[in-house]
Amino acid sequence: MIQNKKHVIILGAGISGLTVSFFLNKFKIKNTIIEKDKLAGGLLKSFKIKDYTFDNFIHVSHAKNTFVKNFFKKSSNYINIKPKPNNLFGKIWIDHSSQFNLFPLPFIERIKIILSFLLRNKKKKYRLKNYENWLRGAYGNYFAKNFPMQYTEKYWATKAQKLDTSWIKFRMQEISFKDIFKGAFFKQYKNTFYSQKMRYPKKGGYESFLRILKKNNNIIYNSKLKKIDLIKKKIFLNNKIINYTNLVSTIPLTEFVNLTKFKDKKLINFKNQLRCTAGIIISIGLKVPLKLRTWFYIYNKDFKASRIYCPGKLAKDNCPKNKSSLQAEIFIDNKKKITPNLLQKFKKNTINKLVENKIIKEHDIDFVDTRYKKYANIIFDKNYKKSRDYIMNYYKRFDIDFIGRFGSWAYLWSDQCFMSGKVTAQKIYKKKLS
Repeated sequence: MIQNKKHVIILGAGISGLTVSFFLNKFKIKNTIIEKDKLAGGLLKSFKIKDYTFDNFIHVSHAKNTFVKNFFKKSSNYINIKPKPNNLFGKIWIDHSSQFNLFPLPFIERIKIILSFLLRNKKKKYRLKNYENWLRGAYGNYFAKNFPMQYTEKYWATKAQKLDTSWIKFRMQEISFKDIFKGAFFKQYKNTFYSQKMRYPKKGGYESFLRILKKNNNIIYNSKLKKIDLIKKKIFLNNKIINYTNLVSTIPLTEFVNLTKFKDKKLINFKNQLRCTAGIIISIGLKVPLKLRTWFYIYNKDFKASRIYCPGKLAKDNCPKNKSSLQAEIFIDNKKKITPNLLQKFKKNTINKLVENKIIKEHDIDFVDTRYKKYANIIFDKNYKKSRDYIMNYYKRFDIDFIGRFGSWAYLWSDQCFMSGKVTAQKIYKKKLS
């Protein structure tokens, strides 16, 4: 192999990998993307059933970076979304965020929440210990236990006590006594959603934002990675071996460790401690229109879905005229064994609860589609930072770029994944110049 010519291998053709390749092509640097599936897009792929369009989980662009916004706009005309989600608590609908909009609750419930809020432990040291303490310190024991702690177990597939607080940032809204009191005794709507400006493609689902990136002839599809030799810089596929000078990985960090075949016991131990959720997506086509918000969260423990959204509310093109659709998301620990029977149970629970809560009528259902995705969200438990840091430091000597949500094992949105790809391509280009 001629070593004075760069050949960058990129593992995975999701948004991060596609972005690296796009900018490397601009810099005229040879690169190849290795993708296990027959199509590019990763978690941002959209799919059609009949004349309905769905995404793999709900996706809306929160991008604030001007470059990303303009790039997405060149890829697809978009609609501006004004978020106004709500929450299902028992049989009661509460505007989001629920701590600011308690008025629909029974009087005694509101009193318990307010008293608990006044008696909460506000000490910083207490709150930083874990996510459960943070919630109790922010909202009081009663609200924390019956609202966000319930939701945490559904969305993060673990108890709040086992999560750290590094991921919270702007995602959870704290509240003052004045605001909690006003929301409890006066019917009002206070929009506290963390993103006020969101965008969604007019046609083709969220994947349309990848239209430019997918025009790429450097992708080897249907390629299963067998192993990676980091010393000799070789990638072993089913039927070929590829040499590289630079390696960029967007595949799950846990899978990357498995492929490198190292015997370091600490590395394997920390890899095993990394956790994430898997997702079960239940997509429902309906023969009639629905009067619902764009999406809602579900606190009810017996209702397995953590959130449900209406694709037709994001873009009219997602549904045939005078019809509608729903997509429910159920999250579980991705190390849990999935069987057809379990998927059937989740499907049945979703339909039954939607009917019970008078959200849909069973005879209006056109179809129900159930899909399993092994990777959904990173779980930020107490082992997260130590485990991730050890693995990242271990591979530093091999000069590998880990990017994207699962490649870097971090809480990244699509715009952040895009930027991680752009920055990585620029870094490789600068190294070439030097």
